Amino acid sequence: MTGKFCIAAAAALLAIGAVRAERAPYARFEDGFLSATRPSGWLECALKTQASGLTGHPEAMSYPYDSCLWAGKIQRMGTHGIGWWRYEQTAYYPDGLVRLGYATGDKALISKGESGVDWTLEHATPEGFLGDPCLWDKKHHRIEHGYEMWPLAVFFRAMKAKYDATRDARIPAALAKYFKLYDAKTIAVGRNTINVEGMVWAYVRTGDKRLIELAEEAWRGKKERIDWSGDLTPANCSDDKPIYMHGASYAEELKIPTMLYAATGNKEYLHQAVNAERKLERDHMLPDGCPSSTEQTRGNSVYWGHETCTVSDYTWALGYLLEVTGDAGYADKMERCVFNAAFGAARGDFRSLQYFSNLNQFIVTARSNDNTCYPGRPWAQYRPTHETECCVGQITRIVPNFVSRMWMRDAAQAPVAALYAPSSVDFGWARIEEETNYPFDGKVTFRFRVKEPRETSFTYRVPGWCKTGATVKVCGGEASPAGEPGTFVSVKRTFRDGDTVELDFPMKPVFEVLPRRHYVIRDFVNHWAGKIEGRSCSQGTVVVRGPLLYAYRIPETRKADDVDYPEMRGKKSANPEFKSWDIRPAGPFNYALASHEAEVVETGAPVGDWMGDATSPVEIKVKARRIKWELGDGGRCTPDLPEKPEPLPGETETLTLTPYGAADLRLAVFPDLSAASER
Repeated sequence: MTGKFCIAAAAALLAIGAVRAERAPYARFEDGFLSATRPSGWLECALKTQASGLTGHPEAMSYPYDSCLWAGKIQRMGTHGIGWWRYEQTAYYPDGLVRLGYATGDKALISKGESGVDWTLEHATPEGFLGDPCLWDKKHHRIEHGYEMWPLAVFFRAMKAKYDATRDARIPAALAKYFKLYDAKTIAVGRNTINVEGMVWAYVRTGDKRLIELAEEAWRGKKERIDWSGDLTPANCSDDKPIYMHGASYAEELKIPTMLYAATGNKEYLHQAVNAERKLERDHMLPDGCPSSTEQTRGNSVYWGHETCTVSDYTWALGYLLEVTGDAGYADKMERCVFNAAFGAARGDFRSLQYFSNLNQFIVTARSNDNTCYPGRPWAQYRPTHETECCVGQITRIVPNFVSRMWMRDAAQAPVAALYAPSSVDFGWARIEEETNYPFDGKVTFRFRVKEPRETSFTYRVPGWCKTGATVKVCGGEASPAGEPGTFVSVKRTFRDGDTVELDFPMKPVFEVLPRRHYVIRDFVNHWAGKIEGRSCSQGTVVVRGPLLYAYRIPETRKADDVDYPEMRGKKSANPEFKSWDIRPAGPFNYALASHEAEVVETGAPVGDWMGDATSPVEIKVKARRIKWELGDGGRCTPDLPEKPEPLPGETETLTLTPYGAADLRLAVFPDLSAASER
């Protein structure tokens, strides 16, 4: 599609309230409905909380987010922020700004996010370099300290966000010119290869074959770095061996073969992408839906946590797998990760976040981090700014990115409801309203507001977790089976104004008994990589209902922590309303499940406000016993699960569980005393 056609088509479609998406030739679905989607209900509430929280207050996020971002030269903070570093870190934030702005209708957020895109386009060098021209080395095509293409790979997503909303034809044209500055050998180095995402995207919109040729050549020549970070390569994406590497990079690089298949139809790329994601889940997945990544993937022991960057990057990569394959399982994975891991990494007011987040958190302070990476430093504390800045920017992306992929279109341009949450979308010929309290309730109603009757299809998803009882009703008719779990199903009819499609996915509590898993240990020497060891470990049991993981919210005492820790290098919130927190247990946490019996309680609490200290609209009551189990390392950190739970004297108690994402101090993985736990 040429630039002139893009502009003309965009003008026509915007006039009728819809935005046309563009599908890669071998993708099943297409996204791009950013400005046409309107969240409602609890999702709108969550996004507005985000806007009034960190995303709307860069002064609280500190350096480098309080800078000009990409709308000019970013100054260094003393010796901190080498050339590529400060541009990579800040590149995460505009993507979140733009998408959140369009989702909430906040013009100030849109303007701030798009200003960096406009400045970058307007200040391209004559050769076509995008970014601060001071970093452009005409002879070597490098910026300081290497990683010459990595910042733009991150910033591309902000450019895509602006394009999705406005169809600004300058963006694919500028990207095509930029990428052709580099040879395939340079593109194949480390994280530079992540630019294949933007290269394929620009190729689909410009038809410039040199882009896809460079992308394929770079991927074929990809070699794994022998350092702490590692890489995905065609070889390790194709075999069956576990991959231990930087978790966020794994998620970022997972996009590469996915995108190459979407553009070329080469099934070997598709095999690589699907197999690499399969291995990531098999070897590193945690019960809240995110792979272990502190900072490396560490196996699927529940002892480990994950980096907030990985939540963002993994769900984004899953979105491409969903689009390309049409496999509903990837949508299930996106929901589980966003609804649990993402919300669990931030406090309910979205004014502080964790860099490392863990399933069980009995104490969260500046010294409670017990992950192998940076133990005893503030990485697991809820803070508005962190020692390494990336997660502060990344968390602004996660839910807005989820919104941008809730609605898609298939090859026939018919609507696809890919992810569930209250919202509406304008397809031009119809506005579709999605009325639901999902993920707290499995009832979803789609109401069609149609200008003129149209014969077409409407595609919905039957979640894989709903094993039995899913039903569908069309226009108030008789309920019938909705389809096989974990599939997309299409309703074909002539849609008229007021038509409805009603789905019902029964939600029942499920006790997932986790098998003994491989416990991966890295003995870090001089900060990074060393040897890998492993042993078997106890895993416990988790309680799940629908896509939500449930946890016991541990009573807590919370106080602001205003200590100027040396690790922060002087960075701190410039807004006194955004605090770092010292959170300690104020009641017992040492519980084990006594049975696999559960009672679901609908509390009547507003669904719109379920985070933080609010009452959840749905709670689960379980039976538990106190066991011998104490804080670790002299009371500093959360203990590992006991191999053999030892009950203390006392009666069986009833515990009330809330959604995992609503609890700061939490017990999510239970030791299990019940007979059902025997394995």
